[in-house]
Amino acid sequence: MPTEPQTPTDEQSTQEALRLLGVVSVVLVATGLLTYLVPAFADMRPWVPGEPTPLASLFTPAEELFAFAGTGNDGEAAGADVEEELGAAVAANLGEAEEQPEATGPRVRVAPSEYEGIEVRIEDPTGRGMTPFYEALRRTALDEEGALTRITHYGDSTIATDLVTSTARRRLQRRFGDGGHGFILIAKGYLPYRHRDIVHRSSDEWSLREITRNHDPAGLYGLGGIQFRGTPGASASFSTPEDTPVGTAVARFEIWYQQHRRGGDIHYWVDGGDRQVVHTRQDVTADAVERIDLPDGEHHLRVRFGGHGQPRLYGVVLEREGPGVVYDSIGLVGARAARLLNYDPEHITGQLERRGTDLLVLGFGGNEAGDRIQRDRYEEDFRRVIRRMRAGREDLGCLIFAPLDQAERDSRGRVQTMSTMHDIVAAQRSAAEAHGCAFFDTWSAMGGEGAMAAWYAARPRLAMSDFRHATPAGYEVIGNLFYKALLAGFADYLEERASQPE
Repeated sequence: MPTEPQTPTDEQSTQEALRLLGVVSVVLVATGLLTYLVPAFADMRPWVPGEPTPLASLFTPAEELFAFAGTGNDGEAAGADVEEELGAAVAANLGEAEEQPEATGPRVRVAPSEYEGIEVRIEDPTGRGMTPFYEALRRTALDEEGALTRITHYGDSTIATDLVTSTARRRLQRRFGDGGHGFILIAKGYLPYRHRDIVHRSSDEWSLREITRNHDPAGLYGLGGIQFRGTPGASASFSTPEDTPVGTAVARFEIWYQQHRRGGDIHYWVDGGDRQVVHTRQDVTADAVERIDLPDGEHHLRVRFGGHGQPRLYGVVLEREGPGVVYDSIGLVGARAARLLNYDPEHITGQLERRGTDLLVLGFGGNEAGDRIQRDRYEEDFRRVIRRMRAGREDLGCLIFAPLDQAERDSRGRVQTMSTMHDIVAAQRSAAEAHGCAFFDTWSAMGGEGAMAAWYAARPRLAMSDFRHATPAGYEVIGNLFYKALLAGFADYLEERASQPE
């Protein structure tokens, strides 16, 4: 007779399960150990130094898990933990710009309390980088008639939306006087380009010639690095805004354009008045400006393709009579510093001279961080850029604005500063010193190594998920830090100047 199968007892089932569990545990432990013995399996290691202890969060008190989660819906982070996670300087400059009152008393005196909360100051060992700017700012602060201090800040996508620069602009203008919005491109085109404290609209019919793509063989890109060619229907408008901290009045518009042998007409209207015509056809190619003087106040400018020829425009300037500060924000999306070498040397020198710039700021390096750069070659390229843009002028202040921290996820998913950052910052500092330019170490100001990871984890979040750009709140922090660094340097300049014999 066949034997009936025996059903295992509960005790036997338990023993078998424990045996299998033991085998699986041994296999898992052996596999884990293997990842430490074989370099090829390094990314599979259960734990490496610097990472949290596995399963430690299961035993972490809830109050520690949420210590840095913020204080609610008010957009402010938990005070003590912000300083611990981001550093005292960053914590001290969160969300401060809008709350600053206008300065009272003599504007030429700078109290130390005005630049409290910074750890990184402007480096200018030769004194040649900032002196032209500080001297112009001194005249502005003394309320000398018509004393405008102009900054022209070139950079990549960090400033293309005018967040860093608008923060610095607002604070400088509230402190020293609103000199007008400054230079703005004729049109946005397809670029992620936007300025604060101005009402700017444009149609899609403008054809762009960009310096970043070297579209124009002659290298004539205008002050803003983009030449706009009008086609039928092309138009743009520029207006002073309402209810903004600055920029609510203008005393003159300037239309910057190019004269050439196929030039066309530019039509414009001010405050809805009569049409005015600018003829741009000339036998010799040359840069020109149409200046429109107005009573200081609210105004609107509309520019349109005239229907004949090919007008080539660069941008529009909005200014007041002064005293005050003007801050041109020239963001070139996707640009490396070396793209500025696509400028014709005489052309860009003429543009900066015509603009009357007192401080030239060059802020690049974010896009280069993803390139396979060689330190020496990058530094030499950056030196060439400084020579091209400053053109040996001692009357033009010069400051190199280092990039923000640039990060990426490694093979284990950790957010790590890109290895190129050290070389980029060091090369820029060396190039600046070699050519008498000042240097602002933006990277160190925001925290240096690992800053982007900390900013991304912060509440409010200060970095974007691409780990290459900041959020609006993060850019405001950078703008505040830079403004205070300028103010601290100005205070030192005033003190040194006062100590010198007449």
